Amino acid sequence: MKPDDEQLFFGHDLATPLTNLHGAHFLLKASLKGENPAAQEALDILQGNIHSMERMLGWYWRIREVEGQLQPVDPWPLSGLFARLAGRIEGEELPVHPPAAVACQGRTQVPQEPLEIGLLGAAITLNSASEREVRWTFEAGEGVLWSHVEVDGDQDLLDPGRLFRKVYWPSRRKISAWSDPSFPYLRAVLEPFGGSLELVWAGDLWRLTASVPVVP
Repeated sequence: MKPDDEQLFFGHDLATPLTNLHGAHFLLKASLKGENPAAQEALDILQGNIHSMERMLGWYWRIREVEGQLQPVDPWPLSGLFARLAGRIEGEELPVHPPAAVACQGRTQVPQEPLEIGLLGAAITLNSASEREVRWTFEAGEGVLWSHVEVDGDQDLLDPGRLFRKVYWPSRRKISAWSDPSFPYLRAVLEPFGGSLELVWAGDLWRLTASVPVVP
């Protein structure tokens, strides 16, 4: 599909029916009279699926925008990353705990906003897919900053292949901010700079590790 055709498909062809679905949901909700649990449940299901469709389409398009198009930026200090992530988690009411900060004197040329969104989304996705609380820590290494998101569970808890294929994994709690992409977004942000993302299981522990390249 040509870029212009793809833009038309996402920007108009799919946006129009989604807008109409929002309108239909509003009219149905406004016409609901009195107590009707079955009708309310149906409206909740409709609203949840509209939200998921918007996220899937939105994140697919955002991944296409970053794939192969991100350019190095002037190095910025990673020491402020942890406070920024914690602030976004609180301000955007995201369903994960802030990561533990570490001493990191390095800088990175990975664009800041996509990196933050990718890290947040990966942690949220692991939380949603496992339906368990996750532990998020960072580790400073030689020329790299490691992000580790861990969750306890047996080998059947997660399907790595599926997680790396899905552009969005519905959260257990509706998220308004665009901070919830799945793994492909973070991988697309890191790979042009030599970073990586992997999910491994060992000893009843799943660990999602992202490597953020660091420059002096």
